[in-house]
Amino acid sequence: MRNKKKLFIFITVILIVGFFAGRFSAVKAANENNLYDYMKLFTQVLTKLERNYVEQIDPKKLITASIDGMLKTLDPYTVFLQEDDFDELQTTTKGKFGGLGIRISAQDDYITVISPIEGTPAWNVGLMAGDQIIKVNSTSTKGWSAKKAANNMRGPIGTDVDITVRREGVDRHIEFTITRGEIKIDSVPYAYKINDDVGYIRITNFSSSTGNDLFLALRELQEEGINGLLLDLRSNPGGLLSQAIETVDKFLSRNKLVVYTKGRNEVIVKKFFTNDNFAFENVPIIVLINEGSASAAEIFAGSLQDWDKALIVGKNSFGKGSVQQLFPLDMNSGIKITTSKYYIKSGRCIHKDRKTEDEEESEIDNQDNEEREKYYTVGGRVVFGGGGIAPDIEIVQDTLNNFEIEVRRKSLFFKFAVNFLAENEINENFVFSEQMFQDFTEFVEESEIEYTSAEFADAEEWMKNSLHSQIISNKFGMEAGNKIFVAQDIQLQNTLELFEKFQTLEEMFAYTEK
Repeated sequence: MRNKKKLFIFITVILIVGFFAGRFSAVKAANENNLYDYMKLFTQVLTKLERNYVEQIDPKKLITASIDGMLKTLDPYTVFLQEDDFDELQTTTKGKFGGLGIRISAQDDYITVISPIEGTPAWNVGLMAGDQIIKVNSTSTKGWSAKKAANNMRGPIGTDVDITVRREGVDRHIEFTITRGEIKIDSVPYAYKINDDVGYIRITNFSSSTGNDLFLALRELQEEGINGLLLDLRSNPGGLLSQAIETVDKFLSRNKLVVYTKGRNEVIVKKFFTNDNFAFENVPIIVLINEGSASAAEIFAGSLQDWDKALIVGKNSFGKGSVQQLFPLDMNSGIKITTSKYYIKSGRCIHKDRKTEDEEESEIDNQDNEEREKYYTVGGRVVFGGGGIAPDIEIVQDTLNNFEIEVRRKSLFFKFAVNFLAENEINENFVFSEQMFQDFTEFVEESEIEYTSAEFADAEEWMKNSLHSQIISNKFGMEAGNKIFVAQDIQLQNTLELFEKFQTLEEMFAYTEK
């Protein structure tokens, strides 16, 4: 048995050395010698532990922990994948999977929500982009990888998982009980005329059908006749690069540079160009983004900004602009390594390196654009680097008070809507009544949420609108419900005012330069 253990450790070390030898083959001779010195040290430590540690050692556990610890010194997207992890990696780019409906990343020792997927259990209870998941089922997530968090939060459909989050601006931890569900991803869940002449398209992610779904939505709106187009990419976590290119295709002519990648040697690895002749134009276009807009969503928004095809509004995007390549390893495992970063037409790198908490505290989070590196669009407009896509016009979103957070957290709108529709038949002309709100008020009181009269009064219109929207969504679908919900969406309503103030995109650009 001892000889088998020695053989296993020896083979494992040889594999690791072999991997690093290939990984660093281009490094200078002096550095290669240094690498092998440290590999020798690693072998010595492993051997001493195997021979002398007080308890029997599990070699697999020890080696995988060593690999995970090594990768934690790099970025959060370089990860070791065991056995079936490659298949799990692909589920986010397919149309359906089981779970809660959130995109996550390991940052600052905890799991951070990049964005909840619209219409999923996580969305319904009110999880938000930027929430730090600090516990799953009462177990601390400190030091967890995104893979481990995903495995712990997934489970049989219909079962519950308890999530504890830390939210910026909220002085207490928020606890959620979320029922797992089948997650169906519709990348373009709705497209309609949001008022008499502005088309509105919501893009929730970039999956295999996004380009075609967007094309169909644009063509339908064109046929209806619109004088402006609003593309909502808030909390869009991205997805397939090919679909980012294909969506940009819809607004630019053929052979226009969309994005390129560069590695550590500053050599351009690959360039991606548009290849479609269709180009939606002749109306002003606004793209709405926020802190949860990431990856392919940033490539899309930044490309339209660089080519002067759209005005970008909202908040600075997430800044996920790195390229990962999957390398298969022995023992049915693999490693996903960040190999390069994305750069868009203006030369901006959209990636923002995540900092430690101490570094974040010492840095001005919302630095003035004047302090950021300047780049230029094809038309000569100034745009800014520094990570993510900086909007041409910043528009903030209204925040929820503690009472509103609790109402969303407990899924009261969804639960009340389910009960209401079980007892009432409604049509598309359904009108929300004061009596219904009184019934909902009693429903809230039964939930034992603590709140002040001032909090309740502040939330009244929001609750009426949200409940009305939820009932319509449950009965007639998300698009029907969204048409009601947007009335209380301050960020979106302020964006729509730009179409009223300016008739052309050129007028919008001129306004931003004053």
